[in-house]
Parts: sequence; structure tokens; C-alpha cells
Amino acid sequence: MRRRTIFLTAFILLALGVSAVALALPEIHIGIPGLPRLDRAESGPLGLKLGLDLQGGAHLVYQAETGTVLNVAFAEDIEVDAELVRQALADAGYQADVDQVGDGPTGDGPTGVGPAYRVSGEYLTPERRDAVRQALAEAIGEPGRFVSDDTPPPTAEQMEGVLGIISRRVNLYGTEEPIVQQFGDDRIIIQLPGASGSVINVRFGAAADVEKLGSLIADQGYEDAEVTSQGENRFRISTGTTLGVAERQELETLLASEVGAIESYQATGGIEDAKRLIGETAQLEFARRKCGGPVANVGCLPPFNDSSIGLTGDDLVDAYVGTDPTTGEWVVNIQFGDRGAELFGQMTGEINIRSNPQTDEVIAVFLDGEQLIAPVALAHIRDGRSQISGNFNRESARTLAIQLKSGRLPVPLTLIQESEVDSLLGAESLQRSLMAGLVGLALVLVFVIAYYRAAGVVAAVALLCYAVVTLAIFKLVPVTLTLPHIGGFILSIGLAVDANILIFERIKEEIRIGRSLASAMEVGFNRAWPAIRDGNVSTLITCVVLLWFGNRLGGGLVNGFALTLLIGVMVSMFTAVLVSRNLLQALHAIGLGRAASLFTPEKIQPRASGQRQRPQSAQGGR
Repeated sequence: MRRRTIFLTAFILLALGVSAVALALPEIHIGIPGLPRLDRAESGPLGLKLGLDLQGGAHLVYQAETGTVLNVAFAEDIEVDAELVRQALADAGYQADVDQVGDGPTGDGPTGVGPAYRVSGEYLTPERRDAVRQALAEAIGEPGRFVSDDTPPPTAEQMEGVLGIISRRVNLYGTEEPIVQQFGDDRIIIQLPGASGSVINVRFGAAADVEKLGSLIADQGYEDAEVTSQGENRFRISTGTTLGVAERQELETLLASEVGAIESYQATGGIEDAKRLIGETAQLEFARRKCGGPVANVGCLPPFNDSSIGLTGDDLVDAYVGTDPTTGEWVVNIQFGDRGAELFGQMTGEINIRSNPQTDEVIAVFLDGEQLIAPVALAHIRDGRSQISGNFNRESARTLAIQLKSGRLPVPLTLIQESEVDSLLGAESLQRSLMAGLVGLALVLVFVIAYYRAAGVVAAVALLCYAVVTLAIFKLVPVTLTLPHIGGFILSIGLAVDANILIFERIKEEIRIGRSLASAMEVGFNRAWPAIRDGNVSTLITCVVLLWFGNRLGGGLVNGFALTLLIGVMVSMFTAVLVSRNLLQALHAIGLGRAASLFTPEKIQPRASGQRQRPQSAQGGR
């Protein structure tokens, strides 16, 4: 028994130690070979992740683009203007924007016809399109040119593809449990906790003062900025407002001139960053560039002549951030599929400088039509694995990898609504929630200590252990805390107390019938365990059912409540069965076992010599 007690005590202390360290460290970065890397660096209290309602963020609504664009041109001898075309379309029941794009053979319109117009409006089915053409012919004259460019409404499969791609983008972007869901047939709602404001991580070459940094940034108009030191001349600057690219560069220049040389400067966050990653797709193209002379030693000299080889971002299988093992610079590692590997291998086999030192060709890489880099092929790359470099920092390389890996959206999207959830509202909600939790916990502790005395102290310590372990799990998993999450956590505190009360009541009953404290503890725990087990298992089943329904019905609030309640119930079973039991046995071991009255609120009658103590009700009936 003693050996078992020592082992359990060591295990409990280890769990508490790990939990306390996890909560005490502002950032956690652990990399174990063979296991996923653990990186936790959140801005909430104790490093916890906070949801949209507690820390603010972005609320975006996108709508799939649908419609029809008609290029219409009439004969030269027909007198017509944009208003006449618009009226003819309105009479046919088609409201559209009409813009004149040409005026006969000498204008911008198609050769051989008269006035040309661009008509853009809602999507036209083939039947309605024929009706529109007939209406124009009857009201104005037969169009000499009638060309349709249609974007039909998205299918259910296309919207499902959009959801998947956007979810990958915002998850890789690093937002705190983003919400991405479809609304109606053609809209996507995206909620990004923490996307409001900007976060700047800067490292100076020499020591800097937090107060000086704070006052310097406040003088620039960012009075809501918070500056925290992270050691080794590293600082984290959080602003409540989103900084644009120009503002970030201006702040970097200011810090370098007023504080000192900057070794690293990374700016992330903000709705603009999120919108750029959601709405844009990097169009990556690889071209074969012929230079004005051999590229050895001098690089690619003009004039250039680029020729496409049909290799684009669609041939990419993966893209991820890494560092060059030789230079240590940030790069984007890319891997092509079978088709891309074949094309890339064929090109590098013909122009690589190792087999052809006099080569005058390089690989030109274009991103969205702009040249990204034009590297020399150093070797024949056969396996389709390569890397893109180009003076990246960590964030720019990461952004590029996200864009390349996410792929193209199945349907074009238009941002129709944008709002920023005020972080002050979140802070107020968080403060009230924490206050409610602390007050509830304090009242529970006062009650159990006042009523159960020494056993109540044990329950209080067990509850504190429960809180530390549970919050550490929230941080390490991590669990994004919203108001429903906190509600589930507070409720689980009551369930943790309930388990201790069941144990103490059973111990009290055993003491009343005359058992020693050690015997009462053992028997009381054994008799209370079935009730604790059945009650908690019933609650766990309820949590699983709530999670199951929440995942299928889109009930984010239900999921949050059920998840924290599930974790809390499991931890409460650990603290009630192990922590409380070991603490009671420790109190007995130090000599408090002789004072059984300390463990029950009822008065204990002295035991008669040679007889077991009986409850007062039984003695009074003799």
C-alpha cells in the first residue's frame, strides 16, 4: 500500500509540475524527433487561446460571383445609344449595366459593325439569353454581334470545394479556431478570431527599454499598442488597429533610427492579411528564359526571351516553408506531381550549368505575372523537388507557401460584407467571465472547508489542482476559449466538487458507525466510486452526443460547451480519485487520524470499551 501511495504521489506531482510550467511559460516551443512539433505562443491570459467573442477579430462574408456579360454590336446604319439599349433590356425584364465600348469601324468596337456595348447583369439561362437577343432585335435591330460570357451559379460540389480551400487557407494562416461555414447557396461566412489589429515581433541588436518603446509607438498614434519583452532583446508589439504595408515599413524605419539596429522584424495579423490570403490565389508560372549570353559567373544578361513550357502552379503537389541548409535563408520548398516533375526535369536536364557550362538559359518564375526569381539550374532535377528563394523573411515565405498550396478557388468570390469585432467588448466579456469563475470557485471552497473541515481543505487543494491541470490542457491542446467554453469549464468545477462530496459523505457515514479513519477512507472511497463513475460516465456520454450533433448541425456554441465540459469531467475524476485520496491518506499518516472529528461536521460519540461505535439513532432506541 505504501509503495502504491508513493508511486501515485510522484505521478500527481509530475502532472502538477508539468501543468504549472506549461501555464507559467509565455511561449512553448518543443520539437521531439518523430513527434509533431509543439508551438504555443498565444496572447490570452496564461497563454490561452481566445475566441472571437473574447479577443475580437474579423467577420467576413463572401458571395460567389455569378452573372452574364454580353458583347453586343449593331449595324453601322442603326442609330442607338446606351440608354436605348438599357431600356430595351428593361422592357424584356432584364436589369443590367450597359457601357459603350466602341462606335463603328474606327472605334474600339469590332470591325465591320457599328456601336458596340458591354452588358453585364445577372446570370442568363440559354432561354433567357435568346429572349434578350430577340428583345434587342425588335426594339433596335438585329445585333451584328452577340457574344455571351457566362458565370453560372455555383454547384453544391463547387461550394464544398470553396469551403475546403478557404478552411485550409485560414488554418494555415494561424487564426484561432476560425469559423468557416456556408450560408445559403452562394455565400461563405468567415470569422477569424485575432485577425483584428497587428502583431509585430522585433529583435534588436542591443538592449532596449520597454517603456521607451511603448512611448515611441504611442507618439505615432497607436495609443492602444501593448509592448511586452520576451527576453534576449526580443519584443512583441500588439496594436488594436490593423497596420498596412506602408505603416509597417514606417514603424520599422522609426524603430531602427530611434532604438537601434534591428536583427529581425516580422509583422503579422490584421484583416487585410486575412482577406489577401482568402480572396487571392497565387498564379505561379515557370518559363524557360534565353539570355543574351552565357549565364556562368555574370548571370542572365538582357535581352531576354521567355518561352512557356506549360508548367504552372496546378502541377504543384506541396509547398512549405524551410531554410536553405547552406545559406540559412528562408525558402519555399516545392514538389511537383508526375506531370510537373517530368516537365521540370526535362527543362533542368537541358539547361543545367553542370552538364552545359556555356548555357545561356535560366528558369524564370512568375507570380501573378510578376517575376519572382530567375535562378540558374545548377543540376538536373529528376524527382520534381525544388525550392524557391528570393530574399524572403519567415512571414513572406509562409504566405507564399499558403497561397501556392491552397490552389485556385472553384468559383470566384466577392467580399460583400466586412466588419471588425471590437476587442474591447471581448476584454469586458473575458473579465466578467473570469470574475464569475473566481467568485464561484471561492464560494465553493469556503463552503466545503466550513462544512467538511479537514476534508474540506483536501477538497480545496484538489480543486486547485483540477483548475491548474485543466487550464494546462486547454493551453497545450490547444482549446480556443469562447464564452460557451468558459461556461462548460465553470460547470465542470461543480461536478468536481460533487465527486469530493460523495467521497466525504461516505467517509462520514463510516466514521459514524465506528470505523477508524484509515478504514473509513478505504471503505468510503470504494463505496463512493460506483456513484462517481456512473455519474461522470453519464455526463461524458452527454458531451459526446452534444459534440456529435454540434459537428453535424454547425453548432459551434454547443461544441465549445461540450468540449470543455468533457475535459473538465475527465480531469475531475483524476483529482477526486487520486489527488483527494492521496491527500487524505497523507493527513492520516501525519497523525490527524486520531482526530476523526476533523473529518466530519457531526459530533462523534466516544466508543465504548470492546464495542463498535453505533450511530446515535440506534443507541437512543435501546
